[in-house]
Amino acid sequence: MQGEQTMRVLICAGRNYADTRRCRQALDDVQRQRPIRVLIHGGSQFLGGEIESWAREHGADLVRYPPNWQLHGKQAERLRNLFMLNDSRPDLLLALPGGDDTEELLARARGAEVQVMCARQPRQPERGDCS
Repeated sequence: MQGEQTMRVLICAGRNYADTRRCRQALDDVQRQRPIRVLIHGGSQFLGGEIESWAREHGADLVRYPPNWQLHGKQAERLRNLFMLNDSRPDLLLALPGGDDTEELLARARGAEVQVMCARQPRQPERGDCS
């Protein structure tokens, strides 16, 4: 990767999204376009381990932002997402299917002029969002 332009990628998905194969495929697609130097994620119970394994296999640094349920209760994921976006300074937000919190994160990223890539399921129709 030395000499190549690399990027910081924030990957997000819905809380219950668990398609690890699609997650890896999406990361591989991004990696082919431009090497990932830092991979940022929210510590998903279903995808977190897979994301971290992918990063180690590809020599990317990792940053994890788990939600603080004790402090923020039901708003923990939403508040974590906003902090994660502002604090991590991603070049690209890679979005897997998710719900309202994921869509809010996408809208905020677009508003901050962060490039957004939606990793849709095969045969999923194009829409304005990534769900």
